[in-house]
Amino acid sequence: MSYILGVDGGGSKTEAAIIDENGRVLGRGLAGGSNTNFVSRREAVASYVSAIRGALHEAALEPRQISAAGCTFCSAAPDAFTEVGLPVKPIPIGEHRVAFERAGLERIYGVVLIAGTGSACFGYGESNKRFVAGGHGPLLGDEGGGYDIGIQGLRTALKAVEGRKPPTMLTQAACEYFGVDSAKMVIRRLTGLQIKQPLIAGFAVKVVECARQGDAAALEILKYAGTALGELAVFVAGRIFEASDEFPLVLSGGVFNAGELVVAPLKLVVSAQFPKVQYFAARMSPGEAAARVTRKLVQSKGGR
Repeated sequence: MSYILGVDGGGSKTEAAIIDENGRVLGRGLAGGSNTNFVSRREAVASYVSAIRGALHEAALEPRQISAAGCTFCSAAPDAFTEVGLPVKPIPIGEHRVAFERAGLERIYGVVLIAGTGSACFGYGESNKRFVAGGHGPLLGDEGGGYDIGIQGLRTALKAVEGRKPPTMLTQAACEYFGVDSAKMVIRRLTGLQIKQPLIAGFAVKVVECARQGDAAALEILKYAGTALGELAVFVAGRIFEASDEFPLVLSGGVFNAGELVVAPLKLVVSAQFPKVQYFAARMSPGEAAARVTRKLVQSKGGR
């Protein structure tokens, strides 16, 4: 029996999954972030190890039984594989391939918009035509990603305390999220420390909660995020497709868990430029998708 491991890493979480030769998921494991753009290499290795061991435990398998393993953001993978005792070398997988798989699309064709802790966009057309934009990190880009939403929410909360913005539920949400009595105490929690992007990105969940309760400031932040992501998708699509073309646009990443609060303004921007675009949500778990992509890569090599 052949067992395939897939690991999908990100800024906030890492998911591992093991499938058998029939594609049946046997085990999953979940851990913290492993994208070294957001966490240290040591943290990335630890997340990989934890997620892989969790998947092995649930599948009731030994490391030596894994016949192939593929992963995204795999700079930490070699050390993690050695620590776990996996007898295989990591197969690098592009996050765009995982996104297409998660959306149930076999062909690498169309646009993939990824919005997790950060944001990036990938476009793939005929004759190997491709274009990539975004993904520049929290200081220089990643508009519309979780970190961007989180930092916008915190800035708005602080301005509301000072009276520079109208009152907002984000103020109390910030106190609850950071465990402080006053929103201004959040500053002390963050000043003088190495900023943990996943920590800030986690506040995006609170922004969504406030928006769903009708908070005007939170709604505006998510509208901005959807618009920014839509503009990124339009830019990339414009380098690959004509306005009259029909192609899929895959929405992948935790930001899209906000649903129409983000997706509606995104569609408004994209559909105005590309009216025939088809929207696909990345619904399959990322670890399972990584494992399935790995299996396809191994099978394609074996068939040569």
